[in-house]
Amino acid sequence: MFCGRESSELQESQDSEFADGSHSSGYESYNGALRLMNWTKAKSAFVIGLCASFLTGASAVAFYNLWRPVEGIPKGWSVICGDVDQWSWANGKIHAHSTTRESILASTRVYSDFTLSAIACTTNREASFVFRLQDAGNGYLVIFAPCDRPRDEGKGFVWLLRKTAGEEAMLGAYSGRIFSSLGQTAKIAVTARGPWMKVYLNDVEILRRKDTNYAAGFIGLRIFGDPESPCDATFSRLTFH
Repeated sequence: MFCGRESSELQESQDSEFADGSHSSGYESYNGALRLMNWTKAKSAFVIGLCASFLTGASAVAFYNLWRPVEGIPKGWSVICGDVDQWSWANGKIHAHSTTRESILASTRVYSDFTLSAIACTTNREASFVFRLQDAGNGYLVIFAPCDRPRDEGKGFVWLLRKTAGEEAMLGAYSGRIFSSLGQTAKIAVTARGPWMKVYLNDVEILRRKDTNYAAGFIGLRIFGDPESPCDATFSRLTFH
């Protein structure tokens, strides 16, 4: 196992045609035609109403399930690098601490296209994401290091990295004007669709890159600290889908 180095269309073509497929030849009596027409209208209204009800209900359920923040350590997530004791839940946040280099809390489910989001905070080092992770030494990282830390002369940055056999390669970096209005806390989000990856800082897209090395993998949270420069981080309002 690698425990790495520091990183400084509901297809809208639901055919809105509701036909019963029947065909009539010749002429029907007035009463018979009226009854047939009324029955057909009633049937169509019922089907349309049922579909509308179903779609509305499904949308509401999907929205609730996909976007409601996770409470506690996500079910099925585990520590794949570092110690279990480095991760805990308290006061509505996931807390993480490390003086022993990298620690990763990751899903056991594999994701290809996804969105991962959280309010990330650190007072001293980093509060980061991993995604499309194959294992601790292979995958992508989003490193969030805010301003007002005792490292890097207090400068903030977001890095998008690719890790291969424990070696990290820079795919993109941002240290722009948004950091001037940040403290030690920000909303971080990453989306992946096919080979394209986007990183957001407080709902503003700051990085967009294309990379084909990893098409799917685990998602999760990451910290990195050592005895001389510990890492303390929290993650709240965590969502992923």
